[in-house]
Amino acid sequence: MTLIKIINLDIGLVDPPVDPDRMEIDQDKIEELGESILKNGLLQPILVRPVGDRFEVVAGDRRFKAHQLKGINRIPAISREMSDEDAAILRATENLEREDLTPVEEARTYARLNEKHGMSWEEIGKRTGKSPGLVKRRTDILRMPECLQKALHKKLVSIGVAEELWRISDPTGLEYYLSFAIDNGVTVLVAREWAQAFERGQREPLQQDQGGGGFRHPSETVPVYVACDLCKSAMEIGSESMIRCCPDCANAISEVIKHPRG
Repeated sequence: MTLIKIINLDIGLVDPPVDPDRMEIDQDKIEELGESILKNGLLQPILVRPVGDRFEVVAGDRRFKAHQLKGINRIPAISREMSDEDAAILRATENLEREDLTPVEEARTYARLNEKHGMSWEEIGKRTGKSPGLVKRRTDILRMPECLQKALHKKLVSIGVAEELWRISDPTGLEYYLSFAIDNGVTVLVAREWAQAFERGQREPLQQDQGGGGFRHPSETVPVYVACDLCKSAMEIGSESMIRCCPDCANAISEVIKHPRG
């Protein structure tokens, strides 16, 4: 039987989470929360578990930090005996419900459950209410290059865009396209087209007059060629000239080009 107590804890007996899922906490929000607690009191007790003669925060780390910041000596808490795994699941569930959780923090949450507690993607999904496929897809974020992880953590690009840009294996090219995506904003479809263009360039390297790199500027459209109706040579669409004439005259012009007079 799980032992649960509601107690008013001495703040000096409380320790922060051993494995926090949050990479960073906004200090301004902690300050605001502390002011609210001073004015209105703590509306929801934190959740802790006993560890020896001390207590570890399981849920409510921001509330705990706000008490510390404002020098509040006691904090209402629900104390529950639980295993390391149960504590990790409860902490993960609380954080996953937060709207400001970043994709990288979400990925770290799943990865910790998998690596430290030996939970499969299926089990993690079942315990957190997520599909196993989504859990694995999020965890793959931690395999991305650092520049993509930083952009995702700061929410500068979407997960779908980052996944498409990940296909660009050249670090310089990746940084180039990523910076353009951040500055101008792109859809997943556009990012996919960039990645496909890069992959084509890897198979058939672009020949550049100045001997530059092997990737095309993201805003540059890929030229499309058609055959000239008269001489049949390649002509880029958009560069053609229009001549308004009847079919008979058009045929006559074609004959002159094919059989020029000496």
